[in-house]
Amino acid sequence: MKKLKNFQPGNFYIFICIVLAVLSIFGCTSTEKLINSDWYEVETEHFRIVTNDSPRRVNKLAVDLERFRYFAQRYINFSPDQQKLTIYALSDRRSFEGFTGDGNARRTIGRFQNTSHGSFAVMNLKGNRYLPGNPARQTLFHEYTHFLTYSGSQHNYPYWFSEGIAEVFSTVEFGENKEFSVGKIPVDRAISLHRADEMPLEKLLTAVPGSLKSKEVEALYASGWMLTHWLIFDSERNKALGKYLEAYNTGADPVSSFSTALGLPLDVLNNKYKELPKKEFNYFEGELVIDNESESLSTRPLNNSQAIAEIAHFMAITGQGTEALEKFITYAEKKQFSSPELKSSLVIAAIEEEDFSRAREILASIPEKYHREVWYLEASTKAALSTQLARSEDIDPAKFKNIRDHYVELINSNGDVPAYWYELAITMQVLGYPRQKYTEMLEQAYLRAPRDPDIAWWYAHELYLNRDRELFSLVTQPLLMQATNQESRVNLQSMAKEIEQAEGTSADWLANSSGLGQLLSQYRKLSGSKALAIALDYRGAFVAGYMEQSTNQSEANQIALQACEEQRIKYQVRDRCELYAEGELLVDPSKAATLFSAK
Repeated sequence: MKKLKNFQPGNFYIFICIVLAVLSIFGCTSTEKLINSDWYEVETEHFRIVTNDSPRRVNKLAVDLERFRYFAQRYINFSPDQQKLTIYALSDRRSFEGFTGDGNARRTIGRFQNTSHGSFAVMNLKGNRYLPGNPARQTLFHEYTHFLTYSGSQHNYPYWFSEGIAEVFSTVEFGENKEFSVGKIPVDRAISLHRADEMPLEKLLTAVPGSLKSKEVEALYASGWMLTHWLIFDSERNKALGKYLEAYNTGADPVSSFSTALGLPLDVLNNKYKELPKKEFNYFEGELVIDNESESLSTRPLNNSQAIAEIAHFMAITGQGTEALEKFITYAEKKQFSSPELKSSLVIAAIEEEDFSRAREILASIPEKYHREVWYLEASTKAALSTQLARSEDIDPAKFKNIRDHYVELINSNGDVPAYWYELAITMQVLGYPRQKYTEMLEQAYLRAPRDPDIAWWYAHELYLNRDRELFSLVTQPLLMQATNQESRVNLQSMAKEIEQAEGTSADWLANSSGLGQLLSQYRKLSGSKALAIALDYRGAFVAGYMEQSTNQSEANQIALQACEEQRIKYQVRDRCELYAEGELLVDPSKAATLFSAK
């Protein structure tokens, strides 16, 4: 990689503000634009792009995405077998606003949507035409960098570096042949650095997601980009960065370890940081030689009814609500694109709003001849599960078994949908299956949707209770990079530290923690014949019962299980109670005693 001349962003942000102030879009509504568009599907080995823009222009983006993935693989350790990413590349702001329901579509160019149906990228391609530097493409590259790092890394990156490296990678450009360039400053960061000072170094190094105000977040992105740029393009500083990240992952102080890794006192380092350029930055170019470059690009027009049904389903699973969907469906019917499949998306939206009676009414209006279609089975099974979970009284095993069988059928029809595996795991847990059995289903959901917080959070807790140190670390690190709730971060960090230090089956390592760890720390202090029983369900909710100074271990076990069961019923935790510890020893999960077995 060779160094090139300086890149100067200048004062173009004034021009940008003027353009955005005078720019206005007239014509059809966002719903009309979506339904009246011609839609295309562009596919490569790792990406599926759905667009209402020129397929020729999107083909170029698809090729660059494959190149970017190959380029990123040089620097990021990610799992090569990740699911194909679906990208909705929309022709203009109207389409983007209708697709996402984003009221700030004038200021938003793109986003990632992480759902139990997988991760999706949505972007406004017209953003390219009004701002220099191709910001829509940059947004996509930035978020895809996060997708790669969150999904397959065992390293927890500091907040500033996680955003900084994503910003550096966002400006990768590819030439007509095999050339690439990297390191130009993104448009937004140029504006931030021009208008304001950098974030103080100590504050930058110690910031975590959720700890900053919105303007401070902008400063972190810009300063993180600047510091990352300074570190990674110099071989010695890059080595120091590697040492720093290793120390950070062992729990070292983020400020002093940074100074130690670079071999400079903090005051000297702070002065160097303040003197970093704000307007002129070196960027670099090189040759990208791709081994066995795939020629798998294919383009085909989508049937309008198929595209409209897919849009409606996306709106439903991303929580846009029944009101927005009804407007969309009403106009689709006016244009004679009506179908029962659109109603199934309305069912999902009603379930998200916990309007189960309305969901059942809509389902009842769909003719029986469609009841074997996958889209109907998905909506009806989700409605049945949600209705049963909302009940406060005892479960109906027969209905849950029926729900279980329907999810098995859905998985057999399309096993790539993570929600089917996740909801099957919930069903199996409620039915009282052993932890090993329903965790196998949960693992399949996680492998298909590692960035969905509900799936990852539940899976992390189950791995913690199973004392699966290696997998727990794999799941927890991406969660820590995403978590914005401080309580959740502290809980995950304490569990990660505890499970890393665990030896044998002693309960001693469970001390001085929060959440589950705090509970087990209290148990450790009990004396005599004692036992601990725990129930943890898919929401992350848990209850426990314990007994100390019993006459014998068998009695302690039984009383602990009974106490746990009383709490489970009171707080409506759906999992069964099972022994977690007997005396000073943790119980083998596969041999844990329970109050009832799988039905």
